[in-house]
Amino acid sequence: MREIEQIKKAVEQGKIPRLSLWHGEDRFLLEEGLRLLRGAFLKDDPSGSSIEVVSAQEIPPAGIVERADTSSFFQERLLIVREIPYFQEGSSVDLEPLYAYFANPNPGTSLLFVAESVHRGRKFYKELAKQGVIVEFAVPKRSQDWLFWVQSELKARSIGMSPDTVTFFLEWAGHQPGVLSQELDKLALYIGAETIVKRQDIEAIVPRASEATVFDLLNAVAQRFADQAIAKLHEVLRTEHQLKVLTMLVRQVRLLLGALAWREKGGDSSGLPTALGIKPFEAQKIWAQSLKMNFRLLANALEECLKTEIALKNSGGEPGFLLEMMIIKFCKV
Repeated sequence: MREIEQIKKAVEQGKIPRLSLWHGEDRFLLEEGLRLLRGAFLKDDPSGSSIEVVSAQEIPPAGIVERADTSSFFQERLLIVREIPYFQEGSSVDLEPLYAYFANPNPGTSLLFVAESVHRGRKFYKELAKQGVIVEFAVPKRSQDWLFWVQSELKARSIGMSPDTVTFFLEWAGHQPGVLSQELDKLALYIGAETIVKRQDIEAIVPRASEATVFDLLNAVAQRFADQAIAKLHEVLRTEHQLKVLTMLVRQVRLLLGALAWREKGGDSSGLPTALGIKPFEAQKIWAQSLKMNFRLLANALEECLKTEIALKNSGGEPGFLLEMMIIKFCKV
């Protein structure tokens, strides 16, 4: 969220950088930043003619420089370059035109590169860092990083939560900073003159993340509570498409199988993020849930998931009913 504040400040002060690179995993906040930036240029030119978005996969560096050097007698321009291949291994793109431009950018153009990921060792990154501004829309990795992130966001809004409530908020609302930021704005407005957010406030106005509901669903399966598992299925189906729900279940089951296999090899929870290729906070939850599972249950669940997927894709029945039958079969093992 601090990245958004940085962008807002630059817009309000009229100090939008002539050269920038934005990157990171938090695509929600990155797109919010782009919305703010576009809004600043649309304010001066509602027609949008001062804004251009291009793909670096379609236009070579020399073409990007040509567009960036285009001047307007009446207004400043915003040139957004997306789909950047410059950080890919083995890229043979001639970037010299861009390096020359970085050293002497057009004062009438704000040139912004947007990348999903970067390689800080590449010359492109280093040259841009020397002359421009780099903004990373990072997502916290470890559980303690998430707790610190929420506390800093609460402080920025002059509100607070107990440590237990912060943990509950993350479990309830998920781990997408952009979404969490919006929910904290809602909570700050909801509690009014109060300064402390309580668990009941979160339950009252914050939508529960689908991933959290799927997690509870599988907990119910592990305890063979078919009625609770079906109730959780209905809850998640109110907000997600049937195939997406099935996809989330398959992913969770596979991660749990991976955790069991990792434990059987003598591995511990600290090595699970690397073993499964997931974030540490998610690995902690998977590890804890896997303690309630066994290979037979999970193997059966995965088989039923695959059968249900085939039925869904071949119109083998009403989707909700098929998923309900699948969950009941989970609980019968």
